[in-house]
Amino acid sequence: MIQLIPQPPDLIKMEIKMHLPQMSIIEFLQKKGYEIKAFSYIQPATEEIYLSEPAQQVNTFTATKPGEKQTAENEYLIVFEKELKAFLKGF
Repeated sequence: MIQLIPQPPDLIKMEIKMHLPQMSIIEFLQKKGYEIKAFSYIQPATEEIYLSEPAQQVNTFTATKPGEKQTAENEYLIVFEKELKAFLKGF
């Protein structure tokens, strides 16, 4: 779904909602030169006043350029969002 909303005086707000298969995202990133690899990391426990969450192991994928190390910061959905924003800024 794409919705365009005029924002006076000269802006247009665009809201996009899409349902994408995981493989479409992976193929997009591979076309941009990324290597997609399995990755596992431990999300630390959180202790707050009203919320206490234990540490969790997260299994996901990373999107890295050649020579880059795998980290939680280059998780494939984070990289996809950055690449998509860069692509849309080109218009």
